[in-house]
Amino acid sequence: MHAFRHGHASDPNWRAATEMLMNRLDAGRPPPPAPGLGLVYVTERLAERLGDIATLLRERFPAVQWIGASAHGVCATGIEYTGESALTAMICELPPEGWRVFSGPDGASIPPAGGTAPAAFTALVHAEPMTADLAESVADLAARVDTGFLFGGLIGGSQPNSAQLADGVVRGGFSGATFGDGVRLLSRVTQGCAPLAREHVISDCSSHYIQRLDGQPALDVLLGDLGVDAEVRASRDGEEILRALPAERLSNGLMVGLAPSSRDRGIGFGDYIVRNVLGIDPHNRLLAIAATPRRGDRAVFCTRDRHAARADLIRICTELREELESESLRVLGAHYVSCVARGAHLFGASGAEQGIIAHNLGAIPLVGFLANGEIARDRVYGYTGVLTLFVEPRIADPA
Repeated sequence: MHAFRHGHASDPNWRAATEMLMNRLDAGRPPPPAPGLGLVYVTERLAERLGDIATLLRERFPAVQWIGASAHGVCATGIEYTGESALTAMICELPPEGWRVFSGPDGASIPPAGGTAPAAFTALVHAEPMTADLAESVADLAARVDTGFLFGGLIGGSQPNSAQLADGVVRGGFSGATFGDGVRLLSRVTQGCAPLAREHVISDCSSHYIQRLDGQPALDVLLGDLGVDAEVRASRDGEEILRALPAERLSNGLMVGLAPSSRDRGIGFGDYIVRNVLGIDPHNRLLAIAATPRRGDRAVFCTRDRHAARADLIRICTELREELESESLRVLGAHYVSCVARGAHLFGASGAEQGIIAHNLGAIPLVGFLANGEIARDRVYGYTGVLTLFVEPRIADPA
């Protein structure tokens, strides 16, 4: 197969932007010879035009079935768009029997295999952030694919119930595409945070509160990890405790990473779901977090860190490059979902993440979006990036 055709465009006029995009998708190549899967993402300013854009795409590429969504921002090879009218697209020329489009309101959105439909091994998932029981529904979706592996993210911008595309426009719930075992994918999760100290075990918790870590009051453990003086750590004065916190170290926020105790400890920090620490209770010595912790889970305090995020993105690119080389694979196309809190906010410049990917993996075809949360495996992450490669065996040059 050829590398996937891809393109991006920006223009205040949605039709002009779409025409530029389609011309780049044509790129002098003949129309796809068989039904293909198209991915298209648009920024918030084009959200209400997603259906019109899809109509133009179908007219130009009648053999392509389109999925996609609107988002805070979109990205392509080496570039990122936010705050403007922009869109990006890729046509994946895959075996016709290797994929199918789905949509639906809950975790049963991916239908079981049947008839000519292939068994679902993996799935690209777009999810409405306001979906009820979101985390449970994502886990249910993962249970419906053979590998248990999903990739994707929470779509939409500042408005709820944003447009999604699953052949036609849909709203709410889930949409995307499942892939059979004939479509090979490589995927990694990169964190945008750095641990402050060692990991702990949650020994007591309720609702959104962590009460004890390693058998000790949770607030005492946090203050110890932050190096707060012992005299202040014993204080019941909330203002005194807050003044003693290392402000510069926590300038990008204080978070806690959570991972089930059953997870393989060899996976490392990339397996942690990072959530905000919302507050402290100096009298009861507990922490309020933006998650529902469970007794026995592992926890590690962390903060957003540009240098750590950059190093971790380079790490996953290096791992993927080594896997490509060792198994003699080539990249057909790439999909990247990055947290909206990353991008220029974390890396200091628009398109920095996409530049790092291109520098380490080459100028591979890439599309993606900035998400309200990232989906990898059976979980919803935050502050992460999810990079997924479509690959095939490299054909040896004839002797």
